[in-house]
Formats: sequence, C-alpha cells, structure tokens
Amino acid sequence: MYPVKYFKQVLLGKIFRPRTYVLLVLLGFVTYLYVKPVVAFSQEVHYKAAPWAFPFIVSNIYFIFLFMLGIVYYFSDVPFMQYYNMYQVIRTGRRNWAIVQIAAIMGQSFFIMAFGFLASVLCLGAHCELTLGWGKLLHTSALTNAAEHYGFLFSVPYEAMQRFEPLELAALTICIGSLVICFVGLLMFAASLVFNRNVAVFLAAAMATAVYFVENIHPLIAQKVSMFVPVSWMRTTNIATKVHGSYVVPPVGYMLTALAVGILVLCMIILWKVKRVEFQWNKED
Repeated sequence: MYPVKYFKQVLLGKIFRPRTYVLLVLLGFVTYLYVKPVVAFSQEVHYKAAPWAFPFIVSNIYFIFLFMLGIVYYFSDVPFMQYYNMYQVIRTGRRNWAIVQIAAIMGQSFFIMAFGFLASVLCLGAHCELTLGWGKLLHTSALTNAAEHYGFLFSVPYEAMQRFEPLELAALTICIGSLVICFVGLLMFAASLVFNRNVAVFLAAAMATAVYFVENIHPLIAQKVSMFVPVSWMRTTNIATKVHGSYVVPPVGYMLTALAVGILVLCMIILWKVKRVEFQWNKED
C-alpha cells in the first residue's frame, strides 16, 4: 500500500506546484485564443459549438509547437534533484524512487492533455452544445469558408469528421498526446541522467521544432521522416489522410506501438542509469 501512497504524494506534489500553474495558464490562454473565433462564429450564426474542437486545435502546427515548448519548460527540472527529493531517495531507494518518478511523469502527461481538452470546452462557455455529434457549427466550418472568414486559427477537415466519431477522435488525441508528452518527459529524464540537463532540453526542443520540418518538406519525404517525429503524431486529424498521394502521419497501430516501445526503452535506461549516477542536489524551484 505504501508505494501507492508515495506515488499519490509525488504526483500531487508535481501537479500542485508553480511550474504546473505557469504551464496551465499559458495553455489555457493559447487555447482561448484558438477558441475565440469559434465563439464569434457561434454568436453570429446562433449555432452552439460541439465540444470537440480540441483535436482540430492540437492538429495545428503552431499550437503544437507552442504547446511542446511549454512541455520542455515543464520537464526542464529533470531529473528532479531538489533537496526534498534527497530524503525520498534515501527513504525509498534509488530504484523505487525512479519508478515513482516515471509513473508520475505518465500521470502528469495525461493530466496536461485532459486539462487541454477541458480548457477548450470551458473557453466556449455558454456557446457550447453538449452533444456526441459534430454539430452544425463544426460541419459548417468544414464545408464552407466560414473558418477562414471568421479567422479560425486551425482547420476543420471534413475527412476527419467522416472518418471518426467525435468522442473517438477526442479520446485518440488525448491518448496519443499523453504518450507523446510522456515520451518527451522520459527522454529528458534519461538524457539528464546519461548526459546532463542541457542536452535533455536541447533534444526535447529539437523534437518540438522537427514538426515544422515534417510540415514543410515534400510529402513523399515527410511520410518517411514523420515515422521518427513523435510530436507530429499529435496531429490526429491527419490520420489516414493523403497529401499529394502520401500519408503524412503514420497508422495508429504504428504510433501506439512505437510510443510504447520507446517509453519502455527509456524506462529501462533510467532504471539502469539511476543506480550509478552521482546526484547533484539543487535548491527547490
């Protein structure tokens, strides 16, 4: 029972801290900017918006880039060598401490994605229609030039609406997004242990920037490159969509398998390295 209690303590401690508050405020603000044109459209046509805009927002390249920079900042304190962690390591042992830190990163990843979805719904306010369908407003945005007219900061591809049910696409977006955030967090954790924190931040920032590279190269090349850029997989509305005859996002099965394997490998590296690394304790942030 103690490991569960310790995990809960660590997870809550990481969620309720200044670094998390900064990330959530920034995420909420950027989400508000993306939802604001939807609210304006809703007011003009007197249609309420279905609460399923989040997958379309996350599929926007600029949103992903800003979002992932926030994630890099959020995990930039890995490997969590604040003084209060020193007592946790002594009390639990290095291996158990590392396992709980890994589990906490997984929990934080899901929390961040769930908050993003909730923020997109709350930003709609009274203009949100609680429905399991796509709703008139999103359908109109997909089939007309309304999105461009009202200054939407994201596209609403009708192909994605035909391919997925709203709840299905939202769940897939949260799932893949959570795994990608977890992968980035664990990559930074492992890189900090093997190299140093500066290398960890550089690798994560490079991964966030790579989404621009995938977006701007030829689709035939993008299809191959995107197989190795997990951040681009968060663009779930591009799943099974061809651009100039090529798929720009890998199949769902590949993404889930690759992320699971990648996370497992990173966990093994962390558990192996944490037994040997010499900890450098820092003051609390």
